[in-house]
Amino acid sequence: MKKGHIFFISWVAWAWKWTAIKWLQDEKIPNLELALSCKTREPRDWEVLWVDYNKLTVDEFKESIEKWDFLEYNFIHNQAYYWTRFSDVIDNWINKWKIVIKEMDILILPKVLEERKEYRDNFTYIFLDLPIDKIKDRMLHRWDDVTWVDYDYRIESAKKEKDMAYLADYIIDWSWKPEEALEVIKKIIFDKINELKKW
Repeated sequence: MKKGHIFFISWVAWAWKWTAIKWLQDEKIPNLELALSCKTREPRDWEVLWVDYNKLTVDEFKESIEKWDFLEYNFIHNQAYYWTRFSDVIDNWINKWKIVIKEMDILILPKVLEERKEYRDNFTYIFLDLPIDKIKDRMLHRWDDVTWVDYDYRIESAKKEKDMAYLADYIIDWSWKPEEALEVIKKIIFDKINELKKW
């Protein structure tokens, strides 16, 4: 295998993408690693800093922008910055022949496709989709964590994300039974790994 490969997993708002990522980790797919994102927000109750994501300050984020040290970044749900360091992707993953899972907002994908064309063969983009009605239902059932303002932002984000889904290599209906959806994702990963071994 000449280069590593990244499986970017994206999601429509409230698709609970971490469920998919955690399951893939539990499957212990050979040589598959989880790459952490950098975020400026505080951890949620179930998250552990430096295990689930790397937390940086807004000033550190802005400093990294000036250094152009991003593959992608975005201001999510009008709440916090999320990003992926370019040096991590190239130096630590692709050039070291690693197979990596990484979350990435689909709203950033057009920018990545335009500005990082030379690395297009080094990643596969998987989008986890949900109907808008399902998203609304999930949010309302966790109302203690969601304000009306947050609700509106996330529904608007979900609509924008769904409009961009056509850019993904694969769209997975995350309203299926979880076991069925996971098997589809696993097949995508195994098929690509087997393809890479032939290079």
